Amino acid sequence: MTKTYQKYLPLCAALSLLLPAQPGGAQTPTLLAPARTGASAAQEMRGLWVVRDSLTSPASIRHVVLLAKSHGFNALFVQVRGRGDAFYQSSLEPRAEELAGQPVSFDPLAEALRQGHAAGLQIHAWMNTCYVWGAGRRPASALHVVNQHPGWLARDAHNHYLLKSGPECEGAFLTPANLDARRHIHDVFLDVARRYDVDGIHFDYVRYPNAGYDYSESALSRFRAEREPQVSPGERAALARRAAHDRLAWPHAYPAQWQEFRRRQVTEMVGEISQDIKAIKPWVIVSAAVFADSKDALNSRGQDWKTWLGRGYLDAVVPMAYGASTPQVAAQIADAVACARAAGRYAYAGIGSWHIPVRSTVAKIAAARTLGAQGAVLFSYGGITRDGTSDAYLNAVAARCFRGAASLPTMAWVTPHPASQEAAAERVRPGG
Repeated sequence: MTKTYQKYLPLCAALSLLLPAQPGGAQTPTLLAPARTGASAAQEMRGLWVVRDSLTSPASIRHVVLLAKSHGFNALFVQVRGRGDAFYQSSLEPRAEELAGQPVSFDPLAEALRQGHAAGLQIHAWMNTCYVWGAGRRPASALHVVNQHPGWLARDAHNHYLLKSGPECEGAFLTPANLDARRHIHDVFLDVARRYDVDGIHFDYVRYPNAGYDYSESALSRFRAEREPQVSPGERAALARRAAHDRLAWPHAYPAQWQEFRRRQVTEMVGEISQDIKAIKPWVIVSAAVFADSKDALNSRGQDWKTWLGRGYLDAVVPMAYGASTPQVAAQIADAVACARAAGRYAYAGIGSWHIPVRSTVAKIAAARTLGAQGAVLFSYGGITRDGTSDAYLNAVAARCFRGAASLPTMAWVTPHPASQEAAAERVRPGG
């Protein structure tokens, strides 16, 4: 265990004392009072990530909303762009193959908004950003970006991309170093923000697969074009000779600059999308699910989420602190909270509840509250409800963590939704 994690052992030990022993060694946690900045005890994000396979019919969406609302959750992050496809009506990307059995008039995002808003839930459009395929075979639609624009895909050092998810790479990714690919991603995000009354846009997979990407021709040629004016004629000639038999000559010659270039492509894309969303709908909350280990995110994935917070590109960051170890998760949440607080933004703890017992989820929610996070988002609805067939896990979390209702944390820097402004004006009218 690293010294960073050891630092949080006393906190976790203190939290464990709040868990009275039960028969058989089980423990029922008492609810900790939140110690957070910028949110009162009655304000807290209580979110669920809802993977797209739970959004395939009006009935399944109705069940998601019912379970979330009845168990004290106040926000849903619904996955409407999973693999370069659409769980909504789109002219830019093909309809998701999972919806083949539904009438073309069925719009999962519109249905989630209709039912979720009626229940008083906030609905965030969860959109996988760079990740566009991982099924092994090619997409069925000829219009899918993988089929139409293979030149937009991130490549490894051998100039290959993957169509099948594996342990080191989830599949095919668009590269933000290709400006056409970046524009496409931008347009997809803006299309959703413009046409749907979403409460938020939620980035996911906004990164490279790993440190071995991206060596696409787009990335290599743009990096070379940036570096050439900054090197001497002799160095340029030597690199030209080397590049004749080594396509990675320039990244190998300037590794630090190459890493900065990789990160910058992702950061610029996030900034462009965020700023343009705010330009058309300043009330839409922009958030991102990110690798909780900020060093790994930065160095391996090109995911510089601390800079995104510092520049105001994100209203909230959700570190995917999915580990089973509560001290490790606490250290990761503390890192995100400190960064968000310095930027005047929020951090929500992303908890991997699908693979840990209830007690562990409860301990992590308690740790997040104590550390000053503005709430938590659990991954995922399908995993912890066995695809909607059991509410036992949700019952336990609600009983131990969500005993009273909570409104969502107020974001003073975000323009209120026009509907909420109208409602406030209505309340203060004479005779109202």
